Amino acid sequence: GARMKLVVNQIMSTMLAAMAEGMVLGERAGFSAADVLWVLELGAMDNPMFRLKGPKMAEGVRDYAPNFPLEHAQKDLRFSQLLGDELAVGMPVAAAANELYKAGKARGLGRDDFSAVIEVLRGMNEVKK
Repeated sequence: GARMKLVVNQIMSTMLAAMAEGMVLGERAGFSAADVLWVLELGAMDNPMFRLKGPKMAEGVRDYAPNFPLEHAQKDLRFSQLLGDELAVGMPVAAAANELYKAGKARGLGRDDFSAVIEVLRGMNEVKK
């Protein structure tokens, strides 16, 4: 039940944060985020979540209508870390992702879809979309 939900949401939120970071790196390297997504779709990294969330992230849409609010992703990351502490499991990737989602909440993105985490990374790196 609840523990499995935390495990799945921890994986989902860290994957999306990693994709956002890679897309911003690609943008800074001179590639379009859409091209980064296209290449991801050609290989083993292709997955339904990237195909669903990626296009809005690539476009830099400021309207991230929530399917899963960023504030809920952050809450689940926080709770998954507490579970990790309880079970003596180190979770450095989840901890780093949690900080990005916390920054998103601080930027007023909490009620937006969790894919808006890319805007945190664009802001940190002064990448304009």
